[in-house]
Amino acid sequence: MTQFEITTQSHAHTEEVAAMLATLLSGGETIALRGDLGAGKTCFARGLASGLGCDDRQVSSPTFIVLQRYRGARIDLVHVDAYRLSNPEQLRDSGLELGAHDSVAAIEWAERVESELPADTITVSLLATSASERAITISAPAEFVQRLAASMSPRPCAICKAPVEFLGQTKPFCSKRCRDVDLGRWIDGRYQISRPIEQTDLDED
Repeated sequence: MTQFEITTQSHAHTEEVAAMLATLLSGGETIALRGDLGAGKTCFARGLASGLGCDDRQVSSPTFIVLQRYRGARIDLVHVDAYRLSNPEQLRDSGLELGAHDSVAAIEWAERVESELPADTITVSLLATSASERAITISAPAEFVQRLAASMSPRPCAICKAPVEFLGQTKPFCSKRCRDVDLGRWIDGRYQISRPIEQTDLDED
């Protein structure tokens, strides 16, 4: 396993990291979520749901149920709480099918069912370093970590082409100045639609 580390400054940033990770999943993966109470495990699960095309507003701490399945546009998310399981074997009794290709399993308190987890489980460890800051360590097969690192690498600013960090406050711009330049171009009419607007463009799905 190889590790990828990133620090987030808000719940929104933590969800954004999780959503990006989710875009790299193809189904059948197991995500082990580790961290103390309040570290952000459910927040990360909410981001996974968003990235999989689920309604992330439905995602809450599964404390009073063992698992909850959320239907996704791409892949379903099965959200599991192992905290109340008295032994790892109870995970199998819960009805969870690890490795099912139509879903991804995200397991909170995964350390309680360690012996039941697949060898290629992606482990996400969250550490609260302040009220809002989270240190996130993702352990996964080397190829997956390489893809994840590439997806979160800096991108050129939409205006000046300077590198913009994945969690930059003014993304996709490198600074407030470049963001204001972009707004000014819209106001001045320098951006134009490449073809006439048709009725189908205005119709709601």
